[in-house]
Amino acid sequence: MSGYTQTRYELAGVEVAVYEAGTGPPLLFLHGAGTITGFDSLLPLAERFRLVVPHHPGFGDSADDPAVCDIHDYERLYLDLLDALGVGELTLAGHSMGGWIAATLAISQGARVRRLVLAAPWGLRVIEHPTLDLFSLPDAEVPLHLTADLSVFAGKVPDPPTPEFLADRYRESTSAARLLWGHTYDPSLPRWLHRISAPALLLWGDADRVVPVGQLPSWRSHLPHAEERVLAGVGHLLFDESPDAVAAVAGFALPPPGG
Repeated sequence: MSGYTQTRYELAGVEVAVYEAGTGPPLLFLHGAGTITGFDSLLPLAERFRLVVPHHPGFGDSADDPAVCDIHDYERLYLDLLDALGVGELTLAGHSMGGWIAATLAISQGARVRRLVLAAPWGLRVIEHPTLDLFSLPDAEVPLHLTADLSVFAGKVPDPPTPEFLADRYRESTSAARLLWGHTYDPSLPRWLHRISAPALLLWGDADRVVPVGQLPSWRSHLPHAEERVLAGVGHLLFDESPDAVAAVAGFALPPPGG
């Protein structure tokens, strides 16, 4: 990824690729269930933060870990990563599946998480506005549900797809399925969200077809003091679709003096 430096860490016996850019207060970003678009859209954050973007085991440039089958496996792995990085207090941001991991991590690390951003997070069951089962879709329809702007895939999806590209997608979907095949939520999560004491931002696109914005009030009911920001015309890949999503994270994580 351009603009980043990569370091590989062995965490719990698994080699994890970690990308960093910038200096300043640490901001750990946990990605969703795919790395197809990369994370260059986040680089403006490196102008103000030490931006840290690990690839989850089984995704991107990290090694596979077939033992991961529970959200807490990722939570504990990232505790090891923070220790390896020498990071104490931090801003924690998570998107989609990464938002679920981030919320779980924030529950157990109240003294460590200074600010929390949850962008279209998985993790809650909202019967009236269910999270889409991506595994039920034909492959050709997945991009249409992920984004309201298909141009985000330009230059990132070969046409026709190469065997290597298809193998990478199969690998990532298999890794996601170990965690998500049964359900995309933790039935016990609502019980413990009250333990999150850090200021929080709930960030969504109103055209999200994967995690509908209708889920936002449920998160807000458990995080009553959280701020919220909804981006008009933006789908699930909100950081790729809109620079306003990145700007919202920056402004919330490091507000101006007096803000």
